[in-house]
Amino acid sequence: MTATATLDPNLETELEIDCIDLEAGFIADTGEELCVGGRIMGAADTPVVVVLGGISADRHVADSACGAGWWRDFTGGNGPLDPNGCRILSIDFVADASAHFPSTRDQAAAILALADAAGVDRLSVIGSSYGGMVALALASIAPARIEKALVISAAHKPSAMARAWRSIQRETVELAIRHGDGKAGLDLARRLAMTTYRTPDEIEDRFFEPDPDSRDANGIEAYLECRGADFTTRMSPERFLALSHSMDGHEVDLSTIECEVTYVAVREDRLVPIEQIESAADQTPKARFLELSSYYGHDAFLKEVDAISSILAGFTGAGR
Repeated sequence: MTATATLDPNLETELEIDCIDLEAGFIADTGEELCVGGRIMGAADTPVVVVLGGISADRHVADSACGAGWWRDFTGGNGPLDPNGCRILSIDFVADASAHFPSTRDQAAAILALADAAGVDRLSVIGSSYGGMVALALASIAPARIEKALVISAAHKPSAMARAWRSIQRETVELAIRHGDGKAGLDLARRLAMTTYRTPDEIEDRFFEPDPDSRDANGIEAYLECRGADFTTRMSPERFLALSHSMDGHEVDLSTIECEVTYVAVREDRLVPIEQIESAADQTPKARFLELSSYYGHDAFLKEVDAISSILAGFTGAGR
């Protein structure tokens, strides 16, 4: 289909771009036949870039007739991922509650199936957080098809501390399910997760003595309640458990990757420590390592618009 999308909230002009929703079947590592949905969006005959985010990300990367994109700050008009200059391939992560939890290799296989459905052979991939894990898995299982990869706040396996935090989140959800209120458990798990994404400095500055006229006036508890409640409108307990397990089971043999991988680490990221990403870069045959400092910690890929835009422009060649 052709969709009308406003690519920049500051512009009134609407641009016509190709926006095609896709469905495909693939075989998971377990041998199960699964289905995946996704989207390819952008001008025809332009390079294809797979764009992947955290576990709550989906096919809606850029603004479209369906609503606001989750990475809209980077996909607006003339941005580094302007759909008029490239085609964005995106995915609704597989998390079939009736199946064994999906591996990052399964997500990679799903992406390849969507690419086949769209008639696309060669791909570049950009992944942040969980999407960065999947990007590495994709580069590993399909070296002949991946031209280059940009991996932000992710590594070849999870840190022990990240696994510890996620195990508590899962136990919270599972306990709530056993008591008949999985949604309440998911709400609490998300509240805990928010404290791991952001930095202590940001939390202290915003909530220690909040400005009574600001949006943070009601304090940290109200903020976390809001974030937890919002998450339950976009994620089921079962889907969350599947994707959380997928993160903790992630591991990639970096020696199998043939394309150049650009790693981006955030010094303040407690979920994916900079040392772990440096180690991944050291083990990748062709790698670049970039680091930045961010008040927002693990959420830098969502919040640091200028810094991430510059990195994306260097990766895609936008503006050259």
